[in-house]
Amino acid sequence: MTTLTGSSTEMVEQARKLTDAELTELAWMNDSPQALKARGELARRAAESGRITLRWARIAGWAGIVAVMLAVVAVVLQVFKA
Repeated sequence: MTTLTGSSTEMVEQARKLTDAELTELAWMNDSPQALKARGELARRAAESGRITLRWARIAGWAGIVAVMLAVVAVVLQVFKA
């Protein structure tokens, strides 16, 4: 079992180097400072993952809008061509 030692900033740096499984093991053992740092790091990783997902969702949304606009242009060109 891994442990976090040292000052608060040292524990944060150590937590960033641990895997999710190791952090989860630490996070739910009790309400010690080490567990709180592990929970904080897990929350930070989840928030970052959420931001990345949101970024890709926005990109996909804009790509969909562009695709619809191109389809409208293609239909208009076909109507005026006929």
